[in-house]
Amino acid sequence: MGAFISNVGTWMQSVAQGWLVLELTDSPLLLGLTGFAATLPMLLLLLVGGVFADRVDRRRLLLVLQVALMSFAMVLGTLTAFGVVGIWHILVLSLLTGVAFAFSAPAYQAMISEMVERRDLLNAIALNSTQFNASRVVGPALTGAVVAAGGLALCFYVNAVSFLAAILALASLRIPRVVRSAAPAPLWASLLEGIAYVRGRPRVGAVLLSVAAVSVFAMPYATMLPVFARDVLGIGPAGLGYLMAAAGIGAVAGALVLAARSPMPYRGWNVLGGVALTAAGVLGFSLATTFVPAAACLFLIGFAATSTVALCNSLVQELVTDEMRGRVMGMFGLSFMGTLPIGSLLAGTGAKLVGAPRAFTLAGLMLLGVAVVLAWRSPRLRALR
Repeated sequence: MGAFISNVGTWMQSVAQGWLVLELTDSPLLLGLTGFAATLPMLLLLLVGGVFADRVDRRRLLLVLQVALMSFAMVLGTLTAFGVVGIWHILVLSLLTGVAFAFSAPAYQAMISEMVERRDLLNAIALNSTQFNASRVVGPALTGAVVAAGGLALCFYVNAVSFLAAILALASLRIPRVVRSAAPAPLWASLLEGIAYVRGRPRVGAVLLSVAAVSVFAMPYATMLPVFARDVLGIGPAGLGYLMAAAGIGAVAGALVLAARSPMPYRGWNVLGGVALTAAGVLGFSLATTFVPAAACLFLIGFAATSTVALCNSLVQELVTDEMRGRVMGMFGLSFMGTLPIGSLLAGTGAKLVGAPRAFTLAGLMLLGVAVVLAWRSPRLRALR
């Protein structure tokens, strides 16, 4: 519940910030660059964050990072409220926010396995995915009303206050204490050990590649959605919020279906099918010219991408040992969130060169091609039960 309330505020800020960037710059390229700045630290630091997740008290680390994120949102709200915000402020604060998320994501994911038995892991991950994606429905849907009531700055203030829920939840959490090594290996050696561990497990590598493909070719829709809303569909901030909510509803449905199907047979084929279905949603969205078809395709993207990534998450956690979990989840985070800057930069550049719809048509075709190649070349992934 603490994470859900905090994520509602985060999604409100995401919608409001995208609209603010367009108001300040009128540039799809700078909109993509903002997404690049927010996700670049994940590309550079998630593996380091995974090492820290294996070395320190994860709950305390998360508490410190939630306070930092609350401060960043408060600063952006104040700059916007006083009318002095510039694109460079947004880029710097997005970069700092990305650093905090790069260290929190592996710790958060690894901590799930400390709170539940292994037999309940898929359901726990699906439940966590449900709360995250339910916030994608509530947060964007509230954004229009909050902007109408107090402007874009109020969205940033609401996000800052929402972090209190996560802080209180973490402060009250009691989980078994994990004994860490008194003399851990050097940081670089620990990082290389994690990479070597994954390289020696082709099944884990194939699952991580599936996640990375979905992230690069499908997830940048969220960054570029303000361009589609304004220039293709002709709708304002409220309509943008409803489009993001449609993707969130699909994501919640995907997480719930995944939980209901546990235990799931033929999980390797389900991963490949999920990647292909996500590609179909991206292709449909790129061709949509009115609100209803666009919302339907976003629902499909949310459903397929979320269920696929959550299934991959549970597979990775089942296939790794406890002492390597933080580092491997750092690599999982790198595959999913760390590759977002590449996707955002490609989407922004493509939108500038050939237009946003054509850029996403190409992205959908590329993602479909990845699904076909993985089905053909990765028998270990197909064989996962």
